[in-house]
Amino acid sequence: MNPRQSSSSQGEIETVVTTFYKKAVTDTIIGYHFRHIDDFSTHIPKIVHFWKLQLVGPSPEKNAPNTQLIKAHIPLGLKKGELGRWVVLFEETLETVDLKTISKESWRKKIAFFKDLFLAHPKLLGRHRS
Repeated sequence: MNPRQSSSSQGEIETVVTTFYKKAVTDTIIGYHFRHIDDFSTHIPKIVHFWKLQLVGPSPEKNAPNTQLIKAHIPLGLKKGELGRWVVLFEETLETVDLKTISKESWRKKIAFFKDLFLAHPKLLGRHRS
């Protein structure tokens, strides 16, 4: 990917992520998971970086999800319906953003992948016992 495409991709990812979080923070179902984040100016770049690695990462081998993603979400005790709401909000976000460098289908495949990953992991979705 050339630098111009990378810059365009970065901008699109930032737009998708910031648009998603504007919805998610105020959402009645999942918003409470995000309200504990005091400084979105430091959180958003981390999420943008994560999605950039997933969608236009350096190589397929390095594009595998990081185990830190799972560890970071275990304490949240997510519910299956909350995961479903995350997917719905992401899908709604994709429909409102004009994408030119990363297809909506690429986003959808990654979203489905992470949904399945979360559904399959025994310590997620409030199924773990302390």
